[in-house]
Amino acid sequence: MTSDEMRERGFDQAQDAVAAFPGVVVGNNPISPTSYSMRGFTGNQITVLRDGVYLGPANFINRPANSFNVESVEVLKGAASLLHGQGAIGGVVDIRTKEPSFGPTRFDAFVNGGSFGTVNLGVGVGAQLSDDIAARLDVSRSRSSGFVKNAPSDSLNLTASLLWKPQENFSVKLGMDFLDDNMSPYYGTPLVPLAYARSPMTGAISSSTGLALDQAMRFNNYNVGDALLATTQFMPTAHVVYKPTSEVTFTDDAYYFFADRKWQNAETYTFLGPNNGRTDALGNPIPAGTIARDRFYVYHDQHKLGNTLTMTVDRPILGFDNKFLLGADVNSTHFVRDRGFPSASIADYVDAWNPNQGVWGLYAGEWPIRRSPTRIDDYAALFEDVLTLRPDLKLVTGARYEFERLDRVNYNQNGTFSSTTSFRRNFHPFNFRVGMIYDVTKDISLYGQYTTAKDPIGSAIYVVNAAQNFNLSSSRQYELGAKASFQDGKGEATLALYEIHRANILTQTTQNSASSIGSQMSRGVEASVSFLVTPQWKVSANAAYTYARYGFFVDPATLVIGTGNRPPNVPTWTANLWTSYANIADLPFDAGFGLRFVDSRAGNNANTLFLEGYVLADIGLTYHVTPGVDATFRVNNLFDKTYVNWAEVSYPSEVILGAPRSVTFGLTMKF
Repeated sequence: MTSDEMRERGFDQAQDAVAAFPGVVVGNNPISPTSYSMRGFTGNQITVLRDGVYLGPANFINRPANSFNVESVEVLKGAASLLHGQGAIGGVVDIRTKEPSFGPTRFDAFVNGGSFGTVNLGVGVGAQLSDDIAARLDVSRSRSSGFVKNAPSDSLNLTASLLWKPQENFSVKLGMDFLDDNMSPYYGTPLVPLAYARSPMTGAISSSTGLALDQAMRFNNYNVGDALLATTQFMPTAHVVYKPTSEVTFTDDAYYFFADRKWQNAETYTFLGPNNGRTDALGNPIPAGTIARDRFYVYHDQHKLGNTLTMTVDRPILGFDNKFLLGADVNSTHFVRDRGFPSASIADYVDAWNPNQGVWGLYAGEWPIRRSPTRIDDYAALFEDVLTLRPDLKLVTGARYEFERLDRVNYNQNGTFSSTTSFRRNFHPFNFRVGMIYDVTKDISLYGQYTTAKDPIGSAIYVVNAAQNFNLSSSRQYELGAKASFQDGKGEATLALYEIHRANILTQTTQNSASSIGSQMSRGVEASVSFLVTPQWKVSANAAYTYARYGFFVDPATLVIGTGNRPPNVPTWTANLWTSYANIADLPFDAGFGLRFVDSRAGNNANTLFLEGYVLADIGLTYHVTPGVDATFRVNNLFDKTYVNWAEVSYPSEVILGAPRSVTFGLTMKF
């Protein structure tokens, strides 16, 4: 999806665009910011890239991304184990920032504001500085008070790049991507026994254990008043392309990524009734009708240095047209995780309906910190090949071999080395794919592929100790599909059928432990179509069916038996519709209308909680003030549907609610 399409649909965040792809659900929770559900899998089973660079586990590196800095959002389904490594099986989300180009100077700006004190600003300029140098700079700022009380968020994103192209076959692009953000401290709305709900929500959840959501608690924030969810990160990059001949291309990508992240919050909210027998950290009995809260802080200091070198050769082999890629990928991650929490499981409590948020405070057991440095070194060799057997038939193959070295260190609170929980281990994942593409006509293609993947050393490795030493999980996927183009390339349709099997899965189950859940499978169908009804009237629609189940699953951390259950946050059906009409009645007005359907989802591994399905409607109107200047009006969640956006498995006492209806006015300039 391009930046123009995102602006047309009113997507201020890149993840809004991702949610418009077939079968994708996006969760907005601060525990794992911007979580994706895709093809039956979630979290680190979806690889997230920034300008094609893998920065780390999705659960850690993901952040709400301002769409103004983004040129396009690409979603590739299936295994991501070859060129990008880190073999997540669900798919790849690649967020591409705007790039410099030669030609006339281009200027972009926008401002919008609306409900919940939301304001978005962006200014960008691209210019040719000389015959062989071009530059691009984009700065955006996003701020919101949030629909929940005292839950503001803000972010500042700066992207800059300089392109030097002294000759046609050689170019160097230098880039910088900087982000400073403070995420919303809304960790969720507590679940309460139905008997205690003053105004039970309808159509949001269903529970076999008698839990409910209370409308009277919908806009409350149960976090502390001085909550902290801050990130500062930057990534300088260098992209070099050299074509010594018309058949050979060398590409080198070097990068350094730094991130400093801080969470300091009351994260879990548990409703307590009468005679609960619980006490807070000071030993005070906790009365009925209150929300018991914890305290948890975690600080990340992440450094990653990497380089990917590839050679692409487009040259016939034995009379057959052939294009192959050889590459080497080297990267090293240094990650320090500091954390702490009180000795008591409950720090304090607040009234369930009128919470006094209070402050962070200090509790016995929080300090000194618990420190866990981790180092991961990754060395990989890869190849991809496309062999044209006939003008209408291609064989696609690829493979990647990696050597990964993990050094996991834990220190006790007194600063001494913990030899019983620290460990080292080497991994040797090998992944491959093989597929065929058959062109039925010049506009219709059929394809089939088989892919394998090894799961990345994901976020769970940073909480795994020596006693939980593990193997990488392995996955395999079968996929058949078709793609068609019509209306002289202005219309397109896709269809995909897939089946995925995954084994030896490592999953985080609590704040400080992880366990293997055995196996998981999914199969499904995805379809999409976009076309012009008339030159002014466009329609885009997609739908997806997903059947996903756990295989053997006994969680030793919670003793939950999930064998045969549905994985959390995975809907059976999803669908999207977007239609727009330009220059209504030959006037300078455009109108757009969108629908999004998400089927019911499991809210926990035990499948005792389900998040009900929902339909959201959005509308947008654009007035072309002058060429290059547009005024916009948008309404999201037009019918003010109450729904659950996401359920975090390791926080079973609360769920993340979706935003109510919002109205936005904006102005966009492009010259």
